[in-house]
Amino acid sequence: MPDYQYYYHTAMMIESLFLKLPAILCDVGIFIVLFSFTRKLIPAMLFFLNPFPILLSAVWGTYDSMMLFPLILGLYIFATYSGGTISSIVFVVSGLLKLFGFVAFALVICESIIHRRFRDELPWEILGGLAAAIAILSPMFLLGGFQSFLQVVVYRFVGLSSGTGGTHYGLLGEIFNANPSGILPTLPIAAALICIGYSYESIRVKQSTSLLIVKWTFVGALVFNLFSSSEPQWLSWLVPLGILYGSYAGRIGLQYFAYIFGTFSTFLIITLLQGTAYMLVGSSTAFILGYVESIPGSVFLYAIMTTTMILMLCGYSFSKKLKSFRLEVVPLTVLFYLQAYFWIVIVGVGKFVGIS
Repeated sequence: MPDYQYYYHTAMMIESLFLKLPAILCDVGIFIVLFSFTRKLIPAMLFFLNPFPILLSAVWGTYDSMMLFPLILGLYIFATYSGGTISSIVFVVSGLLKLFGFVAFALVICESIIHRRFRDELPWEILGGLAAAIAILSPMFLLGGFQSFLQVVVYRFVGLSSGTGGTHYGLLGEIFNANPSGILPTLPIAAALICIGYSYESIRVKQSTSLLIVKWTFVGALVFNLFSSSEPQWLSWLVPLGILYGSYAGRIGLQYFAYIFGTFSTFLIITLLQGTAYMLVGSSTAFILGYVESIPGSVFLYAIMTTTMILMLCGYSFSKKLKSFRLEVVPLTVLFYLQAYFWIVIVGVGKFVGIS
């Protein structure tokens, strides 16, 4: 089959379609699961038409949606069928694609321990997860590729390696010049605190177990993005999880703001980190929108804006006064970006000015 190169992109056109097709199909799967979970079309469409997952799956070609699909599916199975064993297997599959999926698996294990299900559910959840891990990793041991799995999936996630060349942008690290690179101590502490927080709330507060697992999985995504050497595509986790938690907890404002969050994240990543020319023609040296691309302090501006939007997302998630959505938040976010652009890029405020 003849194939053709599109400008400076390294992958050929038909080859690129097949490389990105699994991620695109997983986005479709997430849409179906969200629709089945919420029984409403609008929350599911807020994900399906969100430019962020479209950018990552169909343009950039990252595989975060391949982790998110089994994660969302496992949450749906746990909530709908009370299937701790089946959902734990699905969570392990998600975790083997990107380690964040193991957070939900750990919460399911904590839930069984809290309710003292040592004979019926807990052994099957652990054995099911181990069986899934062995079944997936065995071909890598037998046929080769396990070292590549560690390099790309494990080491890259925890910050010990850039894997295939990706760059980590720790948000608080870029702002305060204290980037927590590496697995110690950020990720283990974050994972432990998430499990402790879930266990405490599960014991003290009488709420649905399914709601708590969805909530603390979403909290885990927030914590991992804020307090580790995160990658820009990790922000995509917050979109479907925010929509799912917003629907479960009756927070309509969170569902709509998740769409705004994804839209602004797309704009920030394209203009401040990747570049429009790189996305369109595969060139990292040309810039189409010169006034918002290749500017002094671009990474610092990205960190400031993304951290602000995550804090706004937290407000819509946990504040009692922000359950509904107001359109004023859209121009407010644009105004904050213009103010940050003025002070960081034009005036030159901040120690990171000059670093892009």
